[in-house]
Amino acid sequence: MIKHLSISQLDTYGRCGEVYRRRYFEGEIIPPGLPARIGSGVHKGAEVNFKAKITTGQDEPLDVIQDAAAEAYTKELGKGVFFSPEEAPGAKLAMAEGKDTVVSLATLFRRDLAPQIQPLLVEEKVIIDIPGVELPVVTILDCYTQTKALRDLKTAGKKWAEEKAHSSHQPTAYREAIKTVTGEYPESICFDVLVSSKTPSLQTLPTFRNEDDLTILIRKFNLMLAGINAGIFPPAEPGSWMCSP
Repeated sequence: MIKHLSISQLDTYGRCGEVYRRRYFEGEIIPPGLPARIGSGVHKGAEVNFKAKITTGQDEPLDVIQDAAAEAYTKELGKGVFFSPEEAPGAKLAMAEGKDTVVSLATLFRRDLAPQIQPLLVEEKVIIDIPGVELPVVTILDCYTQTKALRDLKTAGKKWAEEKAHSSHQPTAYREAIKTVTGEYPESICFDVLVSSKTPSLQTLPTFRNEDDLTILIRKFNLMLAGINAGIFPPAEPGSWMCSP
């Protein structure tokens, strides 16, 4: 039986209950695709920068951030990457190009995003107890700033639709995590999306959460737990990108 919840669990169960069952009950873990490995590399570069900046008040040199991101990306590749049969022939080239993307996005981060932020908490693991949910919820905060801004870093191949920021469950849980750590809610919330388009760009999407959003999150967690306890794991629709042999 699972001992804690997370937003990634909730999202996985919602997309495909069978994937959830195989992963969390059978231990059948399929490596993520290349975009996730790219994101992990860029996140590490940002983490190295912000953890140093908490102490120094200054951003790290560009080459330090680039090297940290590239090294983390290489380590992530060593854990495995999922390629579909159609993608497999070009996997080696794709992984090499992925490293270029990581360095490019790390450069964009250092130039356009990092100077805006003086961090207070970085990659902070916070376990929250949400009233009405029987299991604790584990969160990992990307960055909380001295100006009381909750910022979540993402990487993407194209710009997000604005609705994506407003519909995500992550800010709702992270908002509660900030309250747990600091005793107060953040004054602002946003997603910082590093877009790996032909000319890489930064997209910052403000969003907002309140008690109504928390009520919805509680209901979704409880529906998920009810399904799990009843042994119900609804599979994705045939033809869904989540569905595979």
